[in-house]
Amino acid sequence: MRPSPIAIALVVALLGPAASHSARAQAADPAPATMAAPPDTLDFSPLAGDSAIAQGVEPDHGDGGWRRRTPFGEGLLTARRWWRGGGSRLHGVQTRLDYDRVDRLRLGAGYQFQARDAMAPRFGTRLEYAFGRDRLLYGFQLEQPLVRPGRIAFGASLVRRTDHNELQQVDDLENTLALLLWRYDFRDYFERDGLGAYLSWYVPDFSTVSIHLRRDAYRSLPLDPHTPSWFHRARPLRDNPAIDGGETHSVALRFESGRPPRRNTRAGLTHWLEVERAGRALGGDFAYTRILGDLRSVLRLSPATTLTVRVAAGHGAGGTLPKQRQFPLGGPDALRAHSVDAFSGDQLALAQAEYLVGLGRLHSHGFEGGLHAIAFVDAGSAWSDPRHRWNVQDQHFAVDGGFGFAIGEDNLRIYLSKNLQDTASDLTLSARLHRPF
Repeated sequence: MRPSPIAIALVVALLGPAASHSARAQAADPAPATMAAPPDTLDFSPLAGDSAIAQGVEPDHGDGGWRRRTPFGEGLLTARRWWRGGGSRLHGVQTRLDYDRVDRLRLGAGYQFQARDAMAPRFGTRLEYAFGRDRLLYGFQLEQPLVRPGRIAFGASLVRRTDHNELQQVDDLENTLALLLWRYDFRDYFERDGLGAYLSWYVPDFSTVSIHLRRDAYRSLPLDPHTPSWFHRARPLRDNPAIDGGETHSVALRFESGRPPRRNTRAGLTHWLEVERAGRALGGDFAYTRILGDLRSVLRLSPATTLTVRVAAGHGAGGTLPKQRQFPLGGPDALRAHSVDAFSGDQLALAQAEYLVGLGRLHSHGFEGGLHAIAFVDAGSAWSDPRHRWNVQDQHFAVDGGFGFAIGEDNLRIYLSKNLQDTASDLTLSARLHRPF
């Protein structure tokens, strides 16, 4: 089988020298005023909007923005190098809360324990209860370093969770507020019940390289149309689309990196690349080959200006992707003037850029921020190709753009976006609690 163009491009990007340094709108509405997100991964900190550290050593969320805004992975363990302070033990309790249109209230807690000894095992766990469907959810992960200095490790995990596609990256807090205040839910949900084992190798200044063997069972979750909201109670909720239920047996090769946890860092390149193969000799109900790459860069152009860029690509290289493994596009994550899941398929191409200009500084009671002006553009498409070609040159790209304001480089921001290919389209107002990528 010839290597696909997307696979070659993504691998070249990873190995290059830079590596080191609203389904339609809710019901029929085009897109809301959003308050507008996490399979085994150790390098992703708890989502800032999802967790509050109640005890132990606090992981630094400062500029670990990749981890906070890219919900790839189970979110059960944080890599040792992303913890700060603390003695010989690193541990923390996290409270977790989410409100959505299938579980209603989902409440729980997570705990992780590590020791500073490079060869000591690491353990993470999470227990949640979905009150809307009376369902206990859980996650357990154990990792054991194999050789000093602890960069090569073997791990295993067991999970049952209310999950959503990794490209729907509105976090729990933002999505909860959107549902309570505006009666919009920006994610599509399914239940995933699975177990897996992996071998990982942390390569400093490059990536964490890992190979994963997984078995996951997927189930559709019905919409709860009577999920209450504080406002706009007469607005119908967007349906929660059914997935292709069944069991996936897969092996995946993954490369992932993130920004160091230094609050003053405002530059760097991060990446996520996964090549997943399911079925065939592995068994299961689905057979496919799936590639997903996500590259992000923050460029400090001057003391007052910053350019943030994201490029993502997806490729169904063989077989048939089940619905839950296809690539959705549209909504507050990307193509901000389009509805959620306006495009979907087994191929994906996306490019986004935000230009941020500082207009002044604010200092008040420990808060430091400032008014910033934003200009942005999103361009992309998702489509299906029966011959498994990433034929991006034949596609018509949707292009959205607009302006906004923020009270800090990574704080509350308001966007006004427009479909630039439709002069008659309305402006879409949206709000985010942090930088979207």
